Amino acid sequence: MDAGSCRHAVHALVVSCALAAGLSGCGTGSRAAPAAPHRLRTGVPNGFEPEAIAARGAGDYWLLGSVPCRARRCYAIVRTDNGGRSFTTAAAPALPVTTTDPSLRLADRRNAFAYVSRPGGPFFATHDGGTTWRQLAIGDVLALTTTGGYAYATTARCSLDRCTGYRLRRSPVSADTWSASTLPFTPGGPILDLAAKGRAVWLLGTVAGTREEHDELARSADGGLTFDTAPGPCYAGLGGRLLPVTGAVWAVCPTGNLGSAYRSVDGGASFARLTTPPLVNSARLAAASTNTAVVFGNGAGSQLLRTTDGGVTWQPARTPHPPTVVSWLGFADSRVGYALVQTGWDTADRVERQELWRTTDAGARWRVVRLR
Repeated sequence: MDAGSCRHAVHALVVSCALAAGLSGCGTGSRAAPAAPHRLRTGVPNGFEPEAIAARGAGDYWLLGSVPCRARRCYAIVRTDNGGRSFTTAAAPALPVTTTDPSLRLADRRNAFAYVSRPGGPFFATHDGGTTWRQLAIGDVLALTTTGGYAYATTARCSLDRCTGYRLRRSPVSADTWSASTLPFTPGGPILDLAAKGRAVWLLGTVAGTREEHDELARSADGGLTFDTAPGPCYAGLGGRLLPVTGAVWAVCPTGNLGSAYRSVDGGASFARLTTPPLVNSARLAAASTNTAVVFGNGAGSQLLRTTDGGVTWQPARTPHPPTVVSWLGFADSRVGYALVQTGWDTADRVERQELWRTTDAGARWRVVRLR
């Protein structure tokens, strides 16, 4: 998650899509050539279905999604700086359209990153607000985050069987100057989570060959230069997600059968398990602040629930309708958050239909953002 190109016929399809509507993607598992420079256009392309979102601040966010492109679907990016009242279309990097979900990270209005986390998956960066994208060769990107003007990534050289050469990489978000260092522990596989806030960096994963019940959490207070390691909140081999905010680190972990949520108020040195409604392994948690978060169990009958007391109690949030599956949930700041909510499979277009929801009161009430 690197270099490569599509076969000539597929490449021609991608380029024609990119030039016509700022789109990309081969519609196959092949890796594609970079998209051509593109002028921003007003509005959302017809048939656009969001697959990933990246937000920076109360009103500035980008959506990476797919649109009909001749006989297949291609990727497109739409962006807004006014909370979704209007959108412009930007060029999308030439990511392969596969069963692996793409990832999008927005550092600021000019600098963003996109990748597919799989062996050989490409990694792209833009430094001009999505006008052009450059494919970078830093290895397969397993996890990436941005904070304080820097991007951090965990990379490796992966095959379908295993990964080797794990590295922690860092670069200013406005330049492609990635430094590399060894990880604070040797992972037993590519399931890693990387989070950062300010100068603090957290790396969650499973130590190779471990027989411990829990995974390993490495904590840095100096931008990833040095780390302290200790047992993490999640179970070994199953992964998890860290959500740092000012004053706390929240976590959501699969357990094999159900999911669980945790909260730390000492920078990740220790975690307390939260009393939550039943969660499945794919449960979504988003933290707005030290004491406020929302959670969705992603199981039958689940509700979007909210806590304002650090996870002691949970109350239903007001939503446009009961969600079935929430594929993405997160906050841009302590008040504004977003969710991608699946509404059903479109058999004719062979695409998962999703709505974009937005909250401006720390998750108490949500509304649908009309993509137009």
